[in-house]
Amino acid sequence: MTVVNHRTANLLGSKITAATLNTLCDRVFLLASVQRPAYVCFATAHMLVETTRDAKIRSAYQNANMISPDGVPVMWFVRMLGHTNAECISGPRTLPVLLREAAERGVSVGFYGGREETLILLRKRIALELPTLDVAYCFSPPFRPLSEEEQEQHIDDINSSGAQLLFVGLGSPKQECWMDRFSPSLNCVCLGIGAALEFFSGEKVLPPACIQKCGLTWFVRLCQEPRRLARRNLYSPVFLLLAFRWTFMDEARRNRWEISLNDRLGGNISAAQGQPLSG
Repeated sequence: MTVVNHRTANLLGSKITAATLNTLCDRVFLLASVQRPAYVCFATAHMLVETTRDAKIRSAYQNANMISPDGVPVMWFVRMLGHTNAECISGPRTLPVLLREAAERGVSVGFYGGREETLILLRKRIALELPTLDVAYCFSPPFRPLSEEEQEQHIDDINSSGAQLLFVGLGSPKQECWMDRFSPSLNCVCLGIGAALEFFSGEKVLPPACIQKCGLTWFVRLCQEPRRLARRNLYSPVFLLLAFRWTFMDEARRNRWEISLNDRLGGNISAAQGQPLSG
């Protein structure tokens, strides 16, 4: 794993990066300049709960180079753990900033995931607003399990493109597991940005900044996509319960909790990295 020094808060066993948006973006470009495999996760309350229930997801988070707090509740607990200047840094908020910076710095980018229609709209916006940005790779994989040969071809194509930043929009937890498995074979920094592709393309609209700051983005999104997001939002009370409990544990109790969790998930969490993953 490529190491970039930054402050982190241990939340439910995941090392969440405590940073501002600008600082996180600078670290992403530093990782890209090293020219070694790396990947970044954006941790929602839902996904942090999943890390306590699924060995493959826990492995993906533990092997990540950076984990950004995606959601005001996650940010609150990072601050409660001593990092009072930490910001909520979501995929949809980060993507436009990284694209602008990439255009200015001459860093090539790629997109893996999303619907074909989404990528067409995304490229139209880039051509209009960021004409100097080098989009080296853009591909919408089929919504079905991929054969090993197909996945190997995708990896070869990404490497051959020369993309330095790869935005992976496969949805959670698929994109996190994909990055955990395939990032070591890639010559770029992967960022699991999920639905950010659809926000940037204009197909989805983020609520106003005041709503986001109040931590009510989840409610607006739920109203927009109740079928898809209802189940995920049921995880919020579970996250609050676990996170409050974790925050007030001492270090010894946290260590015992993690050992117990690892045993329950199958002992060696890192072994999950080698398990087969559907495309």
